[in-house]
Amino acid sequence: MKNCIVCNKEFYARHRAKSCSLKCKILEGIEKQENGCWLYKNTSSGMYSKIRWQMKWYSAHRISYQEFVGDIPKDKLVCHKCDTPKCVNPEHLFIGTHQDNRKDCAAKKRAPIGENNHFSWYTNDQIKEIRLLKQEGFTYERISRIFNCSFSYIYEILKNNYRKE
Repeated sequence: MKNCIVCNKEFYARHRAKSCSLKCKILEGIEKQENGCWLYKNTSSGMYSKIRWQMKWYSAHRISYQEFVGDIPKDKLVCHKCDTPKCVNPEHLFIGTHQDNRKDCAAKKRAPIGENNHFSWYTNDQIKEIRLLKQEGFTYERISRIFNCSFSYIYEILKNNYRKE
């Protein structure tokens, strides 16, 4: 038997475990920041921290939400209010859809827009030229030939579905 290093509760330790529960394991591995973020420092995978529990790896922010707040509905994300991917502070986490996450990203101006987006095919000047050509009476098909793309893509640009300028 061992005592948990977080809550001092006695528990049966498997291998080199230092904490009695998943909640204590999260609290064991955090570094509190001045801005209120709890950065999970023990392990990371890319931008997000990972936590290993009972021989499996989990996203630390999702586990934190489950342990401190409650269940995560199916097909939902755990998003960060603080925009710090390694943060596991339950007060900084909220449940949302992919669309909610993208809207939050756009509202905070974190997403590259216009020609700065790596998915962008055309520069801002080319988008203006497409719009000018349409105002001058060019058809979608003719503009699509000029810019070497489908006319449905031109239609989406002109309807402000792809590039809102």
